[in-house]
Amino acid sequence: AKGLYDFDGDKAGGEISFRADEILTIISQDVGEGWWEAKKANGEQGFLPEAYVQLITNSGPPEPDFPPPPAPPSSFPASIPQSQSVQSHDSWDQPTPPAQDNWGSQQSNTEAWSQPAQPVPPQQPAVAQTSTTNNQAGLPQQQSYEDWDDDWDDDESSTTTQEELAGPGTFGLSAPNRQKPSGDPGKPTGTVSKRFGSRFSSFAKMGGDAFLLGQNTAAVPDADRKPKVIESSEGPLWLQPDNQYTCVIASPKKESKLKGLKSFIAYQITPTFSNIQVSRRYKHFDWLHERLVEKFPCIQVPPLPDKQVSGRYEDDFIMGRMRQLQQWMNRMCRHPVVSQSDVFHHFLTCTDEKKWKIGKRNAEKDPFNGGKMFFTVDVPSTPLDSKDVEAKLEVFSKFSRNMYESNSQVLNVMTENIKKHQGPYKREFQKIGHSITNLGKAFEMDAYPGSDKLTAALRNTGQTYDEIGTLYDEQPKFDSDPLTDALHEWKGLLSTWPDNINVHKSAMSKVKEVQKASDEGKMSESEAQGVVNRADSISYVTLAEIDHFHKGRVNDYRVMMKEYLQAQLEFYKKITNKVEDTLRYYDDV
Repeated sequence: AKGLYDFDGDKAGGEISFRADEILTIISQDVGEGWWEAKKANGEQGFLPEAYVQLITNSGPPEPDFPPPPAPPSSFPASIPQSQSVQSHDSWDQPTPPAQDNWGSQQSNTEAWSQPAQPVPPQQPAVAQTSTTNNQAGLPQQQSYEDWDDDWDDDESSTTTQEELAGPGTFGLSAPNRQKPSGDPGKPTGTVSKRFGSRFSSFAKMGGDAFLLGQNTAAVPDADRKPKVIESSEGPLWLQPDNQYTCVIASPKKESKLKGLKSFIAYQITPTFSNIQVSRRYKHFDWLHERLVEKFPCIQVPPLPDKQVSGRYEDDFIMGRMRQLQQWMNRMCRHPVVSQSDVFHHFLTCTDEKKWKIGKRNAEKDPFNGGKMFFTVDVPSTPLDSKDVEAKLEVFSKFSRNMYESNSQVLNVMTENIKKHQGPYKREFQKIGHSITNLGKAFEMDAYPGSDKLTAALRNTGQTYDEIGTLYDEQPKFDSDPLTDALHEWKGLLSTWPDNINVHKSAMSKVKEVQKASDEGKMSESEAQGVVNRADSISYVTLAEIDHFHKGRVNDYRVMMKEYLQAQLEFYKKITNKVEDTLRYYDDV
């Protein structure tokens, strides 16, 4: 398309700036509300008003002979900066500083409530592009996917860029009305509607508005293939699938390509439902994580462990990351929705490179990513009391925030405790042992009859305390390391709640807008009721996810504390046994 006028976009809101006569590649005309998504020649990508550009045809666009139209209206309140409106979660207070460990690169994820959110990454289109212009516009973006497919390089070059994530099209919103009005055919068309919410809210970007308005052109899966939320005495909960399974990650090994120029670590994954082993790199886990986060806006997908570059082939790091990936995989396998999704099964089962590429692109172009995921969930028909739901969400929001801070505090204390075990505690016991051993050596200098047994007892006691110091050094791998791994996983899991809760808050805000519009006669009662019913779907999913969270919390913390205390008990038993053994030496003195 060709720019008809100069446009200075709001970069914080995801807009791009361009000049008159500048050529742009239109990525998607399905953003809605009179906005398109485009890409500049320098690779910059963002939104622009439809009325400011003209699609280029074979004969070329006509030159405008009229002043530029006004910029599309924003629904941001005048008192609130636009940069604040794109925040995707509550600004929770600064929590306890995180412990320094090898999950550190995820800090930006796990401090979700203390850092301003960036605009939500664009999602894949829900409507197939049919025009030649759009298909051609998608080719440069597709190239980034081809690069990923063909160049399975090492982890250093696997960092996902914004361009690679964006893909052709975005947000899954239905196309606006592009019928030319009567009059001068050369004038650009397109209206910018202010009917429904902020044009660049994160909720709109992830397809929430499209779902609430019932805008969907793709075929919804059959009822028997939909995830189901059911009612119970405890409230809404996910229906557990019949085919539950687990996965084992094992045998990490260093592999290379291009005659050894590029190397990487591959992990072997075996799901119990097939017992067929697949090989995956961290890069593949990273891709899967992006897909799951994009597809399921109200489902908890915890961050992955750190993708370390320096020292990434050291045995301790490899085994530690494999253990953390196993924890992440266990959680995803236990989720009744994620575990049954096509993209997750593709990751676990595909062994053919060509089929992998096809499945990968299908996942990236899934018409039910983001907000449109709610079209694919079967929820009860019973209407919900919105005030009651909002009250429950408010209580849970405070709970999850407090849990995050308390969990972080325990994590920090345990991390410090590990350092003490491997530093001061070890040194102090070995200093005691060394001093007692020296005392025994001093006694050896005098051959007084009967003192040889005392000397032997002292030497044994010194050796015992030295061994106790070694026990302190080695003990964290049996109790504190597994505990801190679990606590860190939960820290990451808790960090996802502000975004998830904000999806529900945004939906409730839209419902209030719609109800007001209905009261003012700007929207029919049936349309408004349809929005309310679909908002109930978001509420049901959110409440079911909270129920799943609590079940996991009770089980996980029970297991992690039992294992920690059992390991502690064994540790002190070893110390007790050693002290009892050395005590017997003095009985014969």
